[in-house]
Amino acid sequence: MKILLPIDGSDCSNKTLDWAITTFNRNDHEFYLLTVIAVSPDMMQVEYEVTDASKALRTARTKLECAGCKVGQTTYIFGNSVDRICEYADEIAADQIIIGSHGRTGLNKILMGSTSIAVMEHARQPVTIYRNVEPTSTRGKTESVEASLPAHS
Repeated sequence: MKILLPIDGSDCSNKTLDWAITTFNRNDHEFYLLTVIAVSPDMMQVEYEVTDASKALRTARTKLECAGCKVGQTTYIFGNSVDRICEYADEIAADQIIIGSHGRTGLNKILMGSTSIAVMEHARQPVTIYRNVEPTSTRGKTESVEASLPAHS
């Protein structure tokens, strides 16, 4: 089974990667790692973004391989995150997409958008959203919830 795992090097992305490593059978799944870089007219910024993307992809690949997981491909591409994730999933014939969510709610979600929700709405493949919830003063720890919805036809 081919699993597309979009990553960006964030804490949320790293927790999603860790969850995928412990959840999916290492022998039956092949991970494809993708980082999407927003297009910018500032070449210096693009250079930094490519460097960061390359580092995040190398780190994720190493983590997967050290855990005994198969890695099919690591790639960074330019463009709109949602569009490019969905296009790449089709291109590699992914069976599933696993993507992290910061767990934003309310105004933050409206203002910042939700890449994971948009991918779920537009992808042809099933999408699993690994939700990273910020710790609250009453809990004092991070909670994570998995949500999996079928792909739209």
